[in-house]
Amino acid sequence: MNEASLLAASRRGAMIAGAGCGKTHVIAVAVAEHSVGRQLILTHTNAGVEALRSRLRKLQVPTKSFQISTIAGWALRLAKAFPKSADLPDPRPREDYAPVYLAAARLLAIRPIQEIVRASYSGVYVDEYQDCTEKQHQLVVALLELVPCRVLGDPLQSIFGFDRRERIINWEVDVRRCFTSLPGPSKPWRWVGHNEELGEWLQGVRSDLQNGKRISLCDAPINWIPSKDFVKRRDACASARTCGQDTFVVIRCLANQCHHLAKNLKGLYSCIEPVSSKDLFEFAERIESSTGFARATAVIAFAGKCMTTVASELKGVSAAFEKNRKPRTQKHAEVLDALLAIHSDCSVMRVETALLRIREMPKAILYRRELFDAMVQAVRELSGGNARTLADAAWGIRNRSRRSGRHLPRCAVGTPPLVKGLEFHHAIVFDDGYDSSNLYVALTRGAKSLTIVSEQPYLIPI
Repeated sequence: MNEASLLAASRRGAMIAGAGCGKTHVIAVAVAEHSVGRQLILTHTNAGVEALRSRLRKLQVPTKSFQISTIAGWALRLAKAFPKSADLPDPRPREDYAPVYLAAARLLAIRPIQEIVRASYSGVYVDEYQDCTEKQHQLVVALLELVPCRVLGDPLQSIFGFDRRERIINWEVDVRRCFTSLPGPSKPWRWVGHNEELGEWLQGVRSDLQNGKRISLCDAPINWIPSKDFVKRRDACASARTCGQDTFVVIRCLANQCHHLAKNLKGLYSCIEPVSSKDLFEFAERIESSTGFARATAVIAFAGKCMTTVASELKGVSAAFEKNRKPRTQKHAEVLDALLAIHSDCSVMRVETALLRIREMPKAILYRRELFDAMVQAVRELSGGNARTLADAAWGIRNRSRRSGRHLPRCAVGTPPLVKGLEFHHAIVFDDGYDSSNLYVALTRGAKSLTIVSEQPYLIPI
């Protein structure tokens, strides 16, 4: 039996596979060729949802044969479908999903709901299981009592990025206690036909990381840029993206490092944003809770988070608004008119107009497009009467993104947790100091090439 048939035949199987070795393909083939009835496929991120959907589409699997969702999205829909039985105080959490998982697990103990689940699904597949929190694991175990469940993952890619307030499962303890180990795929398929030498080298990197060894870059099939100078690092990213329509990702350890780099690259790369975007929700609440000049100031501050030159070009305007007076400048007249309209009219529609006028400023370059577009969409949702508050509208937009996936820029900047599950043609990794798991995720994103920017010809996980 191959991996896919073995997985589909299992009642409670657990399979480990390294990055790029075909976990997504194994799930897709298991559903397409070896599963009966409708399968529920769960993962953690919208990127994972899109990858699974794309693979099933390529295999021409009928949509009636499966449902794909993030664990969070599926649990939330279940809890919202039975609000009284779920006993969930806030059915629309923004960051803390632990109560949602507990509520969903409680529902799965109710006989009529058990019957609904059994009638809806013939089995469950859960991808990236190494990133499950304790509460998510409890939910999957509750499903396991009702229908066959198979989980796939890679302990080396456990990067603790989804909810730091909760314990992440231990594969050797939690998974092996509830599931039966199955042999997983080991061939680095991601690099076949692209850069097979790189794929083989990364297999050795995996072994070194598991054994606590440093990674030598000498004679490695990578591009090494030996520099600590920021300008040289920035220029390396700018020059690398000239390969036709190939996709690129630059990976840095921290979000603020990504924002700084994207800003300095003048929009050549755009930042990948977390679904639970702190900046989006904080500014949504700040904009809605303020009025007049204070609201206009908040709009300028938000735009400055997303675009270059806004803070400097509108510095005088912000200073005047903070003193509760109209600015004397005539510079950027259309922008100023839109901001003054916010002062005279409390309608949230004025916020959208102001943001779009700022976007059109000649020197303003948008480098956090996803964040900016989410706010504009949230304002439109609230204006259309589809949400109670701007923060609720923002939450709804991001939650839809969590469920259905999102469009990524051709050239992106992100942290390991934000790019995990994604595949690009080319990856550029800055040696910012990663642990073994984050480093492994970063190094395995590019199928055609890998560029490493570091001072020394080796990498040492922290």
